[in-house]
Amino acid sequence: MGSRRTTILICAAGAGLSVWMACNLLLPGAWRGRNDFLGFYAGATLVGAPNLYDRESVRGVQLRAAGESGEVQYGRLPCYALFLKPLSWLPYDTAAAVWEILLAAVFAGFVSLWPGVAASTRWRICCWSLPAFACIFNGQDDVILLLWMAISARLLRAGWAGAAGAVLTLIASKFHLFLFVPLVILAQRRWRMAAGGAAGMGVLLAISFLAAGVGWPWQFYEVLRDSRISTALDHMPNLHSLLTGTGALGLPLQTIAALALAAGVFLSARQAKSFEAALGVALAAGVLVGFHGYLHDGSLLLPALMAFSSVAERFARIPAMVLITPVPWFLLQLSRPLPAVTQLLIVWLAVAGMVYLRRNRRPEPKLI
Repeated sequence: MGSRRTTILICAAGAGLSVWMACNLLLPGAWRGRNDFLGFYAGATLVGAPNLYDRESVRGVQLRAAGESGEVQYGRLPCYALFLKPLSWLPYDTAAAVWEILLAAVFAGFVSLWPGVAASTRWRICCWSLPAFACIFNGQDDVILLLWMAISARLLRAGWAGAAGAVLTLIASKFHLFLFVPLVILAQRRWRMAAGGAAGMGVLLAISFLAAGVGWPWQFYEVLRDSRISTALDHMPNLHSLLTGTGALGLPLQTIAALALAAGVFLSARQAKSFEAALGVALAAGVLVGFHGYLHDGSLLLPALMAFSSVAERFARIPAMVLITPVPWFLLQLSRPLPAVTQLLIVWLAVAGMVYLRRNRRPEPKLI
């Protein structure tokens, strides 16, 4: 009973502090629905029309529905806009409230379902995750992606590898942060999971073409290359931000680092005792190489933080324990050079995770 009471107090303290920081210091006013949900609502409204990715059309929907646009563009595949279509049938403020409740419920679902970690540990770590609460209050979808990963991991443990792969493809909502996840599947020779993933991706693309026509890939590409969707470079938790200022060396250094991280993810995943730990390393590396990322995307580090925060090896435990606290995430929002502290901690976490998995080798994997 005492341990349970301690866990409740730790979770309440972490959640209370994270909510206060998100609402008052980092995202004032976002909890009222004037946040990134503006983009999702516009996408849900416009899907089925040829102007899903047209900036002026998106802006017009947002002005009519919410009285402001915030210049928040819809930046997901058309299939996700179709999945959110029911929200567009509601008045904006009602839809935003439903979205916030859904995100909170989904986050709780992720914490409840993530396998391989004691429940008390999961709740203590996740309730202290400032990026996760920032994600919820900013109307972002990272916590939904975490839930898909938890369901996928559960299905894999139950022997449903094909279904696990199909569910995992739903993280393609932010594909630029998950570039290394397929390497884990290949390294562990999970061929049925790979087949399920290929089938799932095929379904998502088919739905996207049915919803938005044959021209959407080029329109989507124009959105991705628009510099207006990647503001506040100084506060991104990635190598692109860390290496800004290195001039002509910036891109070569990022390319070399990305290749090194890819090799590290593949080699360490081959030795991993669990899919979840290897997935955590791939996510940390993916956040680093993504050219576009913000505070809320730090929530994708939660699988790695849960995997390494309690290991005996200090070189892997220290960065995980520090990144659980709000301190590095608050530093990420301050002026240079303070964001570099957070960025280097993520580098440390990813590399240390790879080394840990290599040192703690597993038996030959079951091919599923």
